Amino acid sequence: MGRLCFNAVTNYKPLPPITEKQLRDTFQKYDRDGDGRLSKAELENAFKSLGSHMPNWRARRALHHADANGDKNISLEELDEVVKYAAKHGYVLG
Repeated sequence: MGRLCFNAVTNYKPLPPITEKQLRDTFQKYDRDGDGRLSKAELENAFKSLGSHMPNWRARRALHHADANGDKNISLEELDEVVKYAAKHGYVLG
């Protein structure tokens, strides 16, 4: 799944690929309360910024996949699993 941007001259063109580091940084940016964990709402906002068409569903699935301790949040230790999950579903191209 590539990211697209609109260009009036050429219609749509692919944006440069996202690296796993950029993806991790994007998720960390959405830790709005600064507690070092991502809530479902914060994950949803991150997936929305990445272009997900169903950010609520994607956030629930990421929590299910990566929340090892069952606290309904993603800690910094669990974030690598979210990045792997997102990469598996096409959010990382390079």
